[in-house]
Amino acid sequence: MIAALFTVISSIWKGLKDIVQGWNRFWFTPADPTLLGFMRICCGLVVLYVHVAYTQDLQELFGKNAWISQASINDYRRDVPWPLQSWDWKASQQSNKAANFEEMEYMKKWYGANPSLVYAKGYPAWSIWFHLTDPTWMMVVHCSFLVVFFLFTIGLGTRVTSVLAWLAAVSYIQRAPTSIFGMDTMMNILLIYLMIGPSGAALSVDRLISRWWAVRRARRHHLPIPTLTRPAPRVSANVVLRLLQIHFCVIYLISGLSKLQGSVWWNGTAVWITMAIYEYCPMQISTYDAFLRFLCAHRWLWETVMTGGVAFTLFAEIGFPFLVWNRKLRWLMITVGLFLHTGIAMVMGLRTFSLLMVTMLCAFVPQETVDGVRDRLQGWVSRWWPASHDPELLPVNGAVRTTGARNPPKVSARA
Repeated sequence: MIAALFTVISSIWKGLKDIVQGWNRFWFTPADPTLLGFMRICCGLVVLYVHVAYTQDLQELFGKNAWISQASINDYRRDVPWPLQSWDWKASQQSNKAANFEEMEYMKKWYGANPSLVYAKGYPAWSIWFHLTDPTWMMVVHCSFLVVFFLFTIGLGTRVTSVLAWLAAVSYIQRAPTSIFGMDTMMNILLIYLMIGPSGAALSVDRLISRWWAVRRARRHHLPIPTLTRPAPRVSANVVLRLLQIHFCVIYLISGLSKLQGSVWWNGTAVWITMAIYEYCPMQISTYDAFLRFLCAHRWLWETVMTGGVAFTLFAEIGFPFLVWNRKLRWLMITVGLFLHTGIAMVMGLRTFSLLMVTMLCAFVPQETVDGVRDRLQGWVSRWWPASHDPELLPVNGAVRTTGARNPPKVSARA
């Protein structure tokens, strides 16, 4: 009896120990920051493009007399009501009787919201465009932000420029809340994680400068020039990649489950509604218009394409968060996500949104794939720039560089 009890306790202890060790491996195994560096470049290019596009319509979007005027946004962020919500998910019945003239005016202004039944007022947000309204200085600051986005993209002073890039992007988002779309949300998410993680530790000007200083110090002190190694694995890089992976899965799962609440996703017409909306779709392209007409002329083909599109979308968004963690299915699910956002970009015209989502999808690329791509690129570079012409391999004042592996051992692949 005692032996059996001891066996049960040992099994439970071993199971708990394995869980703790797996948790530590998942979160705290040092990871190569090269993938974060690549994601920083992709995200930075999209962010820079989006904000360059704002330049021509800067006053119409964020100026004093913009679509949401300075007076309107200030009024909104100071007085917008936050009504109390019921705990049983039922719509709360608000009193439509005002106790005084001030409450009556407030209710007229804010669509019947009784100020005595709200728990808070105001829109807790910050934007430099709340305070800066002079057109000349707005353009100066806007151009400065574009420089920050460029420096963030190339990875110069990344620890500083990443924070400034996020603050700048938030300023544009918070100033015009009615024009916020999925692209703005994904941009904000990516910038936050790239700001927290060591996104400038690889594929960046910061790394080139660090390398230049190391070579300069070695030559100054007549020491062997240090070898060109891969970026050092960091725990912070792995933590940020894991957070991005989980966040991406949550986004997909919520998006997929919310679709199940709509009747158009059950009757199979959701994809058609998406493909036939003139505001989104490229109806001006004759080939696309002819394709839609061809589908409508063949009912069986229309049903097949629409039902297949609905099934594919639901499978991608609901299945991805569960299947992507399986190593054998990971590339399949990455490919499914890539096809999904390619279709969104082509059919709905949401190109910047899709590019940002694909950038987030890169967080699932296995480490061995990153190592393989880097080795092939290094081999390609070495063929065009032989080692015999590399100044780093030449002796400096009689000092010869020490031999050794040019690359450190590969980091173990993430789960």
